[in-house]
Amino acid sequence: MTTPRPDLDAPPAATGARWPQLVVLVAVALNLRPTLASVPPVLDAIQADLGLSATGAGLLTALPVVCMGVFAPVGAALARRVGREAAVACALALVAAGTLVRGLEASALTLYGGTLVAGIGIALGGALLPGVVKAWFPARAGTVTGLYTAGLVTGAMVAAAATVPLMQAFGVGWPAAIAAWGLLAAAALAAWVPVTRRLRAAAGPATPGRVRLPWGSGVAWRVTLYMGSQSLLYYASLTWLSPLFVSAGWTAGRAGLLLGLFSFTQIFSALAVPALADRSGDHRPWVAACVGLATAMLAAFALVPTAAPWLWAALLGLGVGGMFALALTLLVKLASTPAAAARLSGMALLVGYLLAATGPVLAGALFDAVGNYRVPFLVLAAIGVATLALGVSVRPSERV
Repeated sequence: MTTPRPDLDAPPAATGARWPQLVVLVAVALNLRPTLASVPPVLDAIQADLGLSATGAGLLTALPVVCMGVFAPVGAALARRVGREAAVACALALVAAGTLVRGLEASALTLYGGTLVAGIGIALGGALLPGVVKAWFPARAGTVTGLYTAGLVTGAMVAAAATVPLMQAFGVGWPAAIAAWGLLAAAALAAWVPVTRRLRAAAGPATPGRVRLPWGSGVAWRVTLYMGSQSLLYYASLTWLSPLFVSAGWTAGRAGLLLGLFSFTQIFSALAVPALADRSGDHRPWVAACVGLATAMLAAFALVPTAAPWLWAALLGLGVGGMFALALTLLVKLASTPAAAARLSGMALLVGYLLAATGPVLAGALFDAVGNYRVPFLVLAAIGVATLALGVSVRPSERV
């Protein structure tokens, strides 16, 4: 039986809301989505250069999501071995290295290989952040979770909107454009290390041990399935929203801006909804509102995509941002200690992201089969209904 490690199983003695810690926490979050979000705006060019099918193109988004599932439990184990802060530094290093590798040449090897390495880093970082929040800001878990969720979606927004303009401004091809985001991760790593040096020293020696995931908990399974299904909706939308409008005659730049708007509005709901749920004491009405809105907008993209695309994208972003922030908030709120948050995160991300990884590939396969985007987006809307039922089934009083 593993001896509990104090710095992982309980909040540290000094956990005030220190601004440097908050800033570097958000900086880490900013770098956990550009590797994924920079690809869809140039997906047509990638497919043309490398001869990829829609299913193969969907794998570019699905591969990091698979990593986010498979390697999520590794985050908790790595934190026990080297400490939370050092583990996050390792995650940032992998994100930076993998993203930069994609710029070496326009080949499937560097593209998929770099994406795999960066995906492992994204997986570790995503699994570690709920435990970091629980340890650093135990009294403000909902608010800080909203802030770092806003960081996640801001990183996705900037990468989606700026990749094509950067490519055009510097006269480079898509490999350099999607690799450039690795420099942002390197900068975050340079900021993270000095800010967390004192915390790493205060943590004491690491205590390796087995990390037990809460497989026997019913509420953990419902949180896990909610995490997976809402993530499936997000990653499928992130991958195929731009190609939907490129196929309708839009330029890649304009479709990228639409994807940027989708990510931009997520910031507001990611910040507001966890705070509102904290104030009301019950997340379920907010889950219903956010997932319901996202589901309605997915149906709108399926049935009347060109009627009001900018409005549809903005509203879809509001729904997706809120439901994602609530999923991350549940990982913190339903756990009693930082270690419990890490274990719940490990399970929820392992199973949830493996489920989510099917979204981009499923939508691409449906497009290959039927030749249009109506069926894929209708299927996503149906998954949205199931997601709503899962989210409202978790009561705020339940604990893992």
